[in-house]
Amino acid sequence: MDTVIIKACLNGSRGREDNPNVPWTPQEVADEAVRCYNAGASIAHIHARAPDGDISYDPAWYTEADALIRERCDLVLNHTTNRRADTTVDAVTRYLLETPHPVEMVSLNLGYNVSWPHDGDTEQRHTVISPNSYEDIRATLDACYARGIFPEPAAQDVGMLNNAITLMREGTIRHSHYFLLEPSSSWGNGRQSLPATPRSYFYLTDTIREFYPNATWLAHGSGLETFTIVSLAMATGAHLRVGFEDSPRLPNNPQPRSNAEYVEWAVSLARLHGREPATPAKAREMLGLLPPVRT
Repeated sequence: MDTVIIKACLNGSRGREDNPNVPWTPQEVADEAVRCYNAGASIAHIHARAPDGDISYDPAWYTEADALIRERCDLVLNHTTNRRADTTVDAVTRYLLETPHPVEMVSLNLGYNVSWPHDGDTEQRHTVISPNSYEDIRATLDACYARGIFPEPAAQDVGMLNNAITLMREGTIRHSHYFLLEPSSSWGNGRQSLPATPRSYFYLTDTIREFYPNATWLAHGSGLETFTIVSLAMATGAHLRVGFEDSPRLPNNPQPRSNAEYVEWAVSLARLHGREPATPAKAREMLGLLPPVRT
């Protein structure tokens, strides 16, 4: 039976104005992760959050959340390296290096994320940047490889995909032909990313196959468009990500109570395609996760 890796993205930077059930505290995130595990997820992707929901880079938050999850299930844990414009890369490498037990995976943006959101309810726009220079990426990779953390190269457009291929061909990203594909925009929304359309998905995947015929990838979008992308990933033998971070709602449910409902949706879709959700152990085998460095 063909297996599919289902990653649950539990919170990201999602606000509770979008959905009041978004988890923020380590305990809330751990409870959600276990629900997703029971529903069929093999990976949980989490972001540290402050008590008021603000973005956090606190190693203690990750340490507590990871411990609460690991004592209840064997999910693959996946942190983030995304940061705001006013945050240095040192804040990211600090929590990669200072947690007592290294996380298994981290997502790694391969370039700057730029968007032009509206100022509140006005028509005026402003620029929001999530930085990641070549030097920042090298520093993050160095921290990952020092602790046996598997970096997950994320591509939101063809420029980032080119960066991923460059780093792989030069050996800066080691022993991996795995990609996280994130065509996360819709036309006209001011986000400098490929739109989450079938044409974008197939352009990215055809390009990957040209260079790495045996590559593996996991895909998602943003908002309701994510369900177009994950459905294509499911139908084409790839892997997928679902959860509150990517969309505060399901196609037929405006206010899901848990990320587990997204995983249940994905499992139902998988079985319609003759696929079964991978266990965490199987996901580790399929991705070739690096053996952990004991510290």
